[in-house]
This record gives sequence, C-alpha cells and structure tokens, in this order.
Amino acid sequence: MIDFRKELAKFDFVTVDDDFARYNNETTQVIEVFNSTFKRIGKELNNTNFQLEEVLMHYMEEKEKDQYIAEQKKAITACEEEKLLLVQGFMATLDQLEDIYRYSLNNKQDNWFEQIQLLWKNISSNLLLQGITRIEGENTLFDSRIHSAVQIKEDIKVSDGVILEVLRCGYMYHSRLLRKAQVVVNKINGGYVSSE
Repeated sequence: MIDFRKELAKFDFVTVDDDFARYNNETTQVIEVFNSTFKRIGKELNNTNFQLEEVLMHYMEEKEKDQYIAEQKKAITACEEEKLLLVQGFMATLDQLEDIYRYSLNNKQDNWFEQIQLLWKNISSNLLLQGITRIEGENTLFDSRIHSAVQIKEDIKVSDGVILEVLRCGYMYHSRLLRKAQVVVNKINGGYVSSE
C-alpha cells in the first residue's frame, strides 16, 4: 500500500520550477495590464455616464421647448381664428354701411351723398390698415376668383365681361378670401361669363 504522507514529503512545494515561475510572471503582467485596462474602461464608462446624463438633460429641455412651441402655435392659431371671426362679424356692419352707400349712389340729389361717399372711401383706407381689402371692381373685367356674377345684362356700349355694377362688396383678410363680390356682368351676343 502507498503511504501518501511519505510520497508528499518527497515533493518540495515551496521551491518553484523555473518554467512555472516564468509563466507566473507573465500571468501577473497580463493581470496587471487587464486591471489597468479595466480601470481605464471604468473611467471612460463614468465619463460616458456623465455625458449621457447631460445629453438626456438637453433632450428633456428640447422636448420642453418643443412642447412650449406647440402650445404657442396653438395659441396663435386660436388668436388668428378669433380675429377672423371678428373680421367676419365686422363684415355684417360693413354690409349695412354699404347699403347706405348704395342708396346714396342711387339718390344723388341728397345732400348726404358726398359725405357718405367720403365716408365710404375713408372706411376703405382704414380697412386696408387692418389687412382687410374691399373687393369691388366696377368697370373692370370680371374675375371669377374674386367676383360672383349674380346678374347678367347686355350693354353694347361696354366690352364683354366688364362689371357693370357691384351689388355687394367682397372682402379679403390679408391674402384669404372671405367673400366674393356679387356683381352684374356685361354679356354681349351670348358671350360666356363663368360665375364660379
């Protein structure tokens, strides 16, 4: 039978083989390089975390700015719609003034005719300052984009397609058409006038 104690006593575990010592030294160097690299990676990871937090903070700020901008755009749109409603309500008052103006045109013997005509021109100037353009067009060519032909008459002294009379003014607010002018158009010998 083998005595393990005697066999183990024969080996000197304290003395290291040269080949083993050389491998041990290389292993130590590899572990040191690995530890150094691992520490550097840790520092880079820490810096990256700080940068990532900064990027997220900027992202949140931009997101809040975008939300604020969206809210402001909604508010501007609501204000524009409110202004448009106000302008459309104002058109009803202008229609009543226009009725008085048209009546004075038909009754020129009245002393008020010149005053009302002057008032009509002044109102037009004031409307332009507010971005509201009155569409009339008497004695001009019919334009279906801004005029609506509600009556057609034939006058051989006037060119075909010319507006003979404006029955109701149209209006534009900035570049937006609110209402076409209602007009009477001259039509000679069956000429075609589009009333779109």
